Amino acid sequence: MNMAGNLERERLEKVLQGQQALMAEVHLLIAEEEKHDAILRATVLGSKGKRVARIRDLDPERVYHLDTIRSCCIKYRLRFLDGGLFKGDIPLQAIHAIRQLERRSDGPLLGFKVMAPASRFRLCDSEVDPLLFVPIGDDRYYLVHKWGSDLHPMRVLAGWPVRSAVHLGITVLLVAVLLSALIPTFLLTTDPTASYWGVHRFLFLFWSAMVCASFTVFGWFAFFGQFSAEAWNSRHFN
Repeated sequence: MNMAGNLERERLEKVLQGQQALMAEVHLLIAEEEKHDAILRATVLGSKGKRVARIRDLDPERVYHLDTIRSCCIKYRLRFLDGGLFKGDIPLQAIHAIRQLERRSDGPLLGFKVMAPASRFRLCDSEVDPLLFVPIGDDRYYLVHKWGSDLHPMRVLAGWPVRSAVHLGITVLLVAVLLSALIPTFLLTTDPTASYWGVHRFLFLFWSAMVCASFTVFGWFAFFGQFSAEAWNSRHFN
């Protein structure tokens, strides 16, 4: 009976030792995977310059030309800069997306670009979530991953006045027209018989346009404003 018990104990110990070896191997694999993930994060957050990636079997729906990216940045008031300037963490889903691309790449992926608001970058003088790109040549970029929520349509409306000087001028004129339309007639003239439309309202429109333009120009230069058409790939805050 004792001999049988000893044999059972030895068999059980072998099973436990095998499980321990298996768990040690699993922990080693996990540590290697975490190390690889850390290297990929460091690669993205240290990217500078343009390094073309050679990737096979690209999804054409995720390929974007630089002109398209520029247009989108201007529309939504975003920046398109090196990953080395990005301020924040790279989510695990993005790391997995990079891993999948690496399997179809002829070499390591480098030169990552990020599309995001200016607040998400470490700018030289220094809400929407980022989009991670990698260059694939001929001014084309492959969308690796997008994290967070979609771009809100209100961002288009808020960024419309600062797309260019023409957009800003139109906005100032529209504000002046709105003010002129809302102001009561008795505040524009002392004539009690004056109608709504008249010289007085057009003179006020001219005056309000000049005032709005003056404040806009002063504020623009005082805070070193940049139009979206010039700021989309600028490393400076303003």
